[in-house]
Amino acid sequence: MRARRSSSIRARLLYSFFLTAALMGIIIMYSFLSFNAIAVSITNAYQTNIDLDEFQTALGAVESSMEKYISLRTFESIENYYGWRGRLDTLALQFNVTLSSDPILLLEYKVKRLMESFLEYADKAVYARRGNNVQEYTRNYAAALRVYDYLSDSVNDLNARYFRRNISGYNRLIREMQTIEILSIAILLLVIAVNFLMVYILIDRITGPLVELSRAANEVAEGHFDVDLLGIQSQDEVGNICRAFDRMTVSIREYIDTIKTKAEIENRLRRQEMEMRELYKDAQLKTLQSQINPHFLFNTLNAGAQLAMMEGADDTCTFIEKTADFFRYNIQNMDKDSMLDEEIALVDNYMYIMKVRFADRVSYIKSIECDTRDIPIPSMVLQPLVENSIKHGIGDMKSGGTITLRVFREDGILYIDVSDNGRGIEGSTRDRLLHGSYFYEGEPLGSDQPPSVGIGMINVITRLRVFFDQPDIIDIRNNAPEPGTTFSIRIRNV
Repeated sequence: MRARRSSSIRARLLYSFFLTAALMGIIIMYSFLSFNAIAVSITNAYQTNIDLDEFQTALGAVESSMEKYISLRTFESIENYYGWRGRLDTLALQFNVTLSSDPILLLEYKVKRLMESFLEYADKAVYARRGNNVQEYTRNYAAALRVYDYLSDSVNDLNARYFRRNISGYNRLIREMQTIEILSIAILLLVIAVNFLMVYILIDRITGPLVELSRAANEVAEGHFDVDLLGIQSQDEVGNICRAFDRMTVSIREYIDTIKTKAEIENRLRRQEMEMRELYKDAQLKTLQSQINPHFLFNTLNAGAQLAMMEGADDTCTFIEKTADFFRYNIQNMDKDSMLDEEIALVDNYMYIMKVRFADRVSYIKSIECDTRDIPIPSMVLQPLVENSIKHGIGDMKSGGTITLRVFREDGILYIDVSDNGRGIEGSTRDRLLHGSYFYEGEPLGSDQPPSVGIGMINVITRLRVFFDQPDIIDIRNNAPEPGTTFSIRIRNV
């Protein structure tokens, strides 16, 4: 699998171009700056000779102006003298003013001191000439000429020494220039080689995947869909094409597998359909039998109620009628919604049966504080709450067990509370009930019927939440400090 790349082909081409251009620019700039620095160094190398030539010119002009003034005593000559003298002082500032072990610097110091002596004698000669002191200006003028000759020879010697040193520096700079020239050519050749290498690598990374793609496409065209995936991970245009081809290949494989799976499913369904046809008659027969059983139960209970009425056993007649009504409501409303008043009536029938069955062990208190008509509610939700309170709340009590049903409104919310005065509920059990992970059902109080007859508490809570679209529709709490548990249904907007 190729290394993952994040740049496109265009970006890599531009990168190669700009990198090459940048390297070429750096080489050209380096060569230009190097040659310019060498040229400046060569110019500076001969600047000392130029300065010495100018110093010697000024020195000759001072001597010539002094000689003319001594000979002719003209205003122009004295003016030229002082002008060139000032220029000479300025040019002399470049000379070394201290003793040194370097021969050239020592010679500069000597020229500096000779110039000062020359100017001193020249100034005295000019001053004496202005005062017409013939003896004085003649003596100083002769001394100035002697110093001038010696000074001229020293300047020439200094100029020659600087020239020889500058020739040596010039030769060194020429060698440096040749070295830079060779180095620039070598770097240029290296850049060209690197550029060719980069172009080769770039072309290989572009054409390599395309060759693999062409090979794989030919195999797919021949019907070989199990061809190996290309696995190109580069993020350029070629990589995108290769990944698209891989996805297409995988999609074709999945489509073929789906067709095979559908064919297998269709064959299996055909076999199942044949089996279902054989079982259909048995299912119809069982359905008819399940419909006959409730009618037989109602007819039997009605016959028992009529017999009790004929014998004058009114309590027995009422008990049988309420039992029949309870079972009839259970069967008729199991799969459809009810009204709240119908659910309350079912609880009344159920509690009547429980009171007859358990006598003084169970008492029933009902408090209806608002209108309960025309309030839709899922069927079979209140009776399971009451049954649960009897089973798990007061089931262990020998006497004094109380079930309370209270319906009231408060702050626009309809409350339906089912309470008992039993042993209460543990926190872990309450949490499992409210989180829907525990079915709170068991044996009815004093009954030997199987637990499948009861309605699971989770079923009740879930149906209430779904029906009213209200996650917090029910709350379970202990009646602290009083004993017992309360299941409180809170319905909004009814």
